[in-house]
Amino acid sequence: MISLAHRNGEYEQALDLIGRARQHPLDTHELVLLSLYEGILLYEVGRFVESGDAFEMALLIQPEEKLPTPVSPKIERHFETVRKKVQMDPSTTTPPGGKQKPSSTASSNCPSGLIMTHGRTLRAQQLWRLAMMEQMLCVRDIRGGEVAKSLSAFKAQVSEAGSPTEWVRVIQEIDQFAKEYSVYPFDADWKHVKSLVPEERWELGDEEQDVTLPAPLESPDEEPASLFGCRAAVAPDCERLMRRLMLLQNQLSGVASANRFTARTELLRLGRKVREAFSSEKLQAASRDIEAWQSRWH
Repeated sequence: MISLAHRNGEYEQALDLIGRARQHPLDTHELVLLSLYEGILLYEVGRFVESGDAFEMALLIQPEEKLPTPVSPKIERHFETVRKKVQMDPSTTTPPGGKQKPSSTASSNCPSGLIMTHGRTLRAQQLWRLAMMEQMLCVRDIRGGEVAKSLSAFKAQVSEAGSPTEWVRVIQEIDQFAKEYSVYPFDADWKHVKSLVPEERWELGDEEQDVTLPAPLESPDEEPASLFGCRAAVAPDCERLMRRLMLLQNQLSGVASANRFTARTELLRLGRKVREAFSSEKLQAASRDIEAWQSRWH
């Protein structure tokens, strides 16, 4: 559908489709393909900087990737310019030892795709939910520290829960964690992976044990509703800015060591500002702040 919308010149519609696609777990190939199409479409609508960011995201994951569809010479040149930039980046080039240095892009170091489950019980559901939440947080580069401790504690509680009171308590705590970090695995995805469990692994009564997973609220005044913690009303544009911030974070090594802490702190504040934006005007203001950050530190 994205390629069809592109061929028909329906660029904004195609960008909306990309935003919707990113609401679901993606494997590496799908992530790269979406970023390439996004780069093409953003160039078509005159958003050249964001187009370059999208191309860069794809090439950081798959440096030799080609464009998925024929494009005009100017887009091809733009794409190849970004490729040269990525190849010149010391963090993505091959060191003398001959082994490729891993990309520092958060998503390339995270598990991708829909996680499977080994059972259909409430316990299996909540362990699957925690694994999906961990994957979502990893993509946003939220790992280690208190987050890792909380997830580990939740897994232990789920594994040991027995009484209804224990189950209510641990599920409420996981719900609160999901709300705090805006990580909401889709209930439809759970039902899908549950349906794939072989019959020999079914347990008596397990069909009635699992619960409906909470979904993010859609009001701009309520909780975020996307992988990056963006508000649902502005998710596509917000996610593009968040990926741009991820790229800038990967370039912090180019900032003088004496200034790096300050630059990183400002970048984190910008990320919070982008995630909290609930209108196009707020996002435009955040985008201007990001450009000012780039001018100041690069």
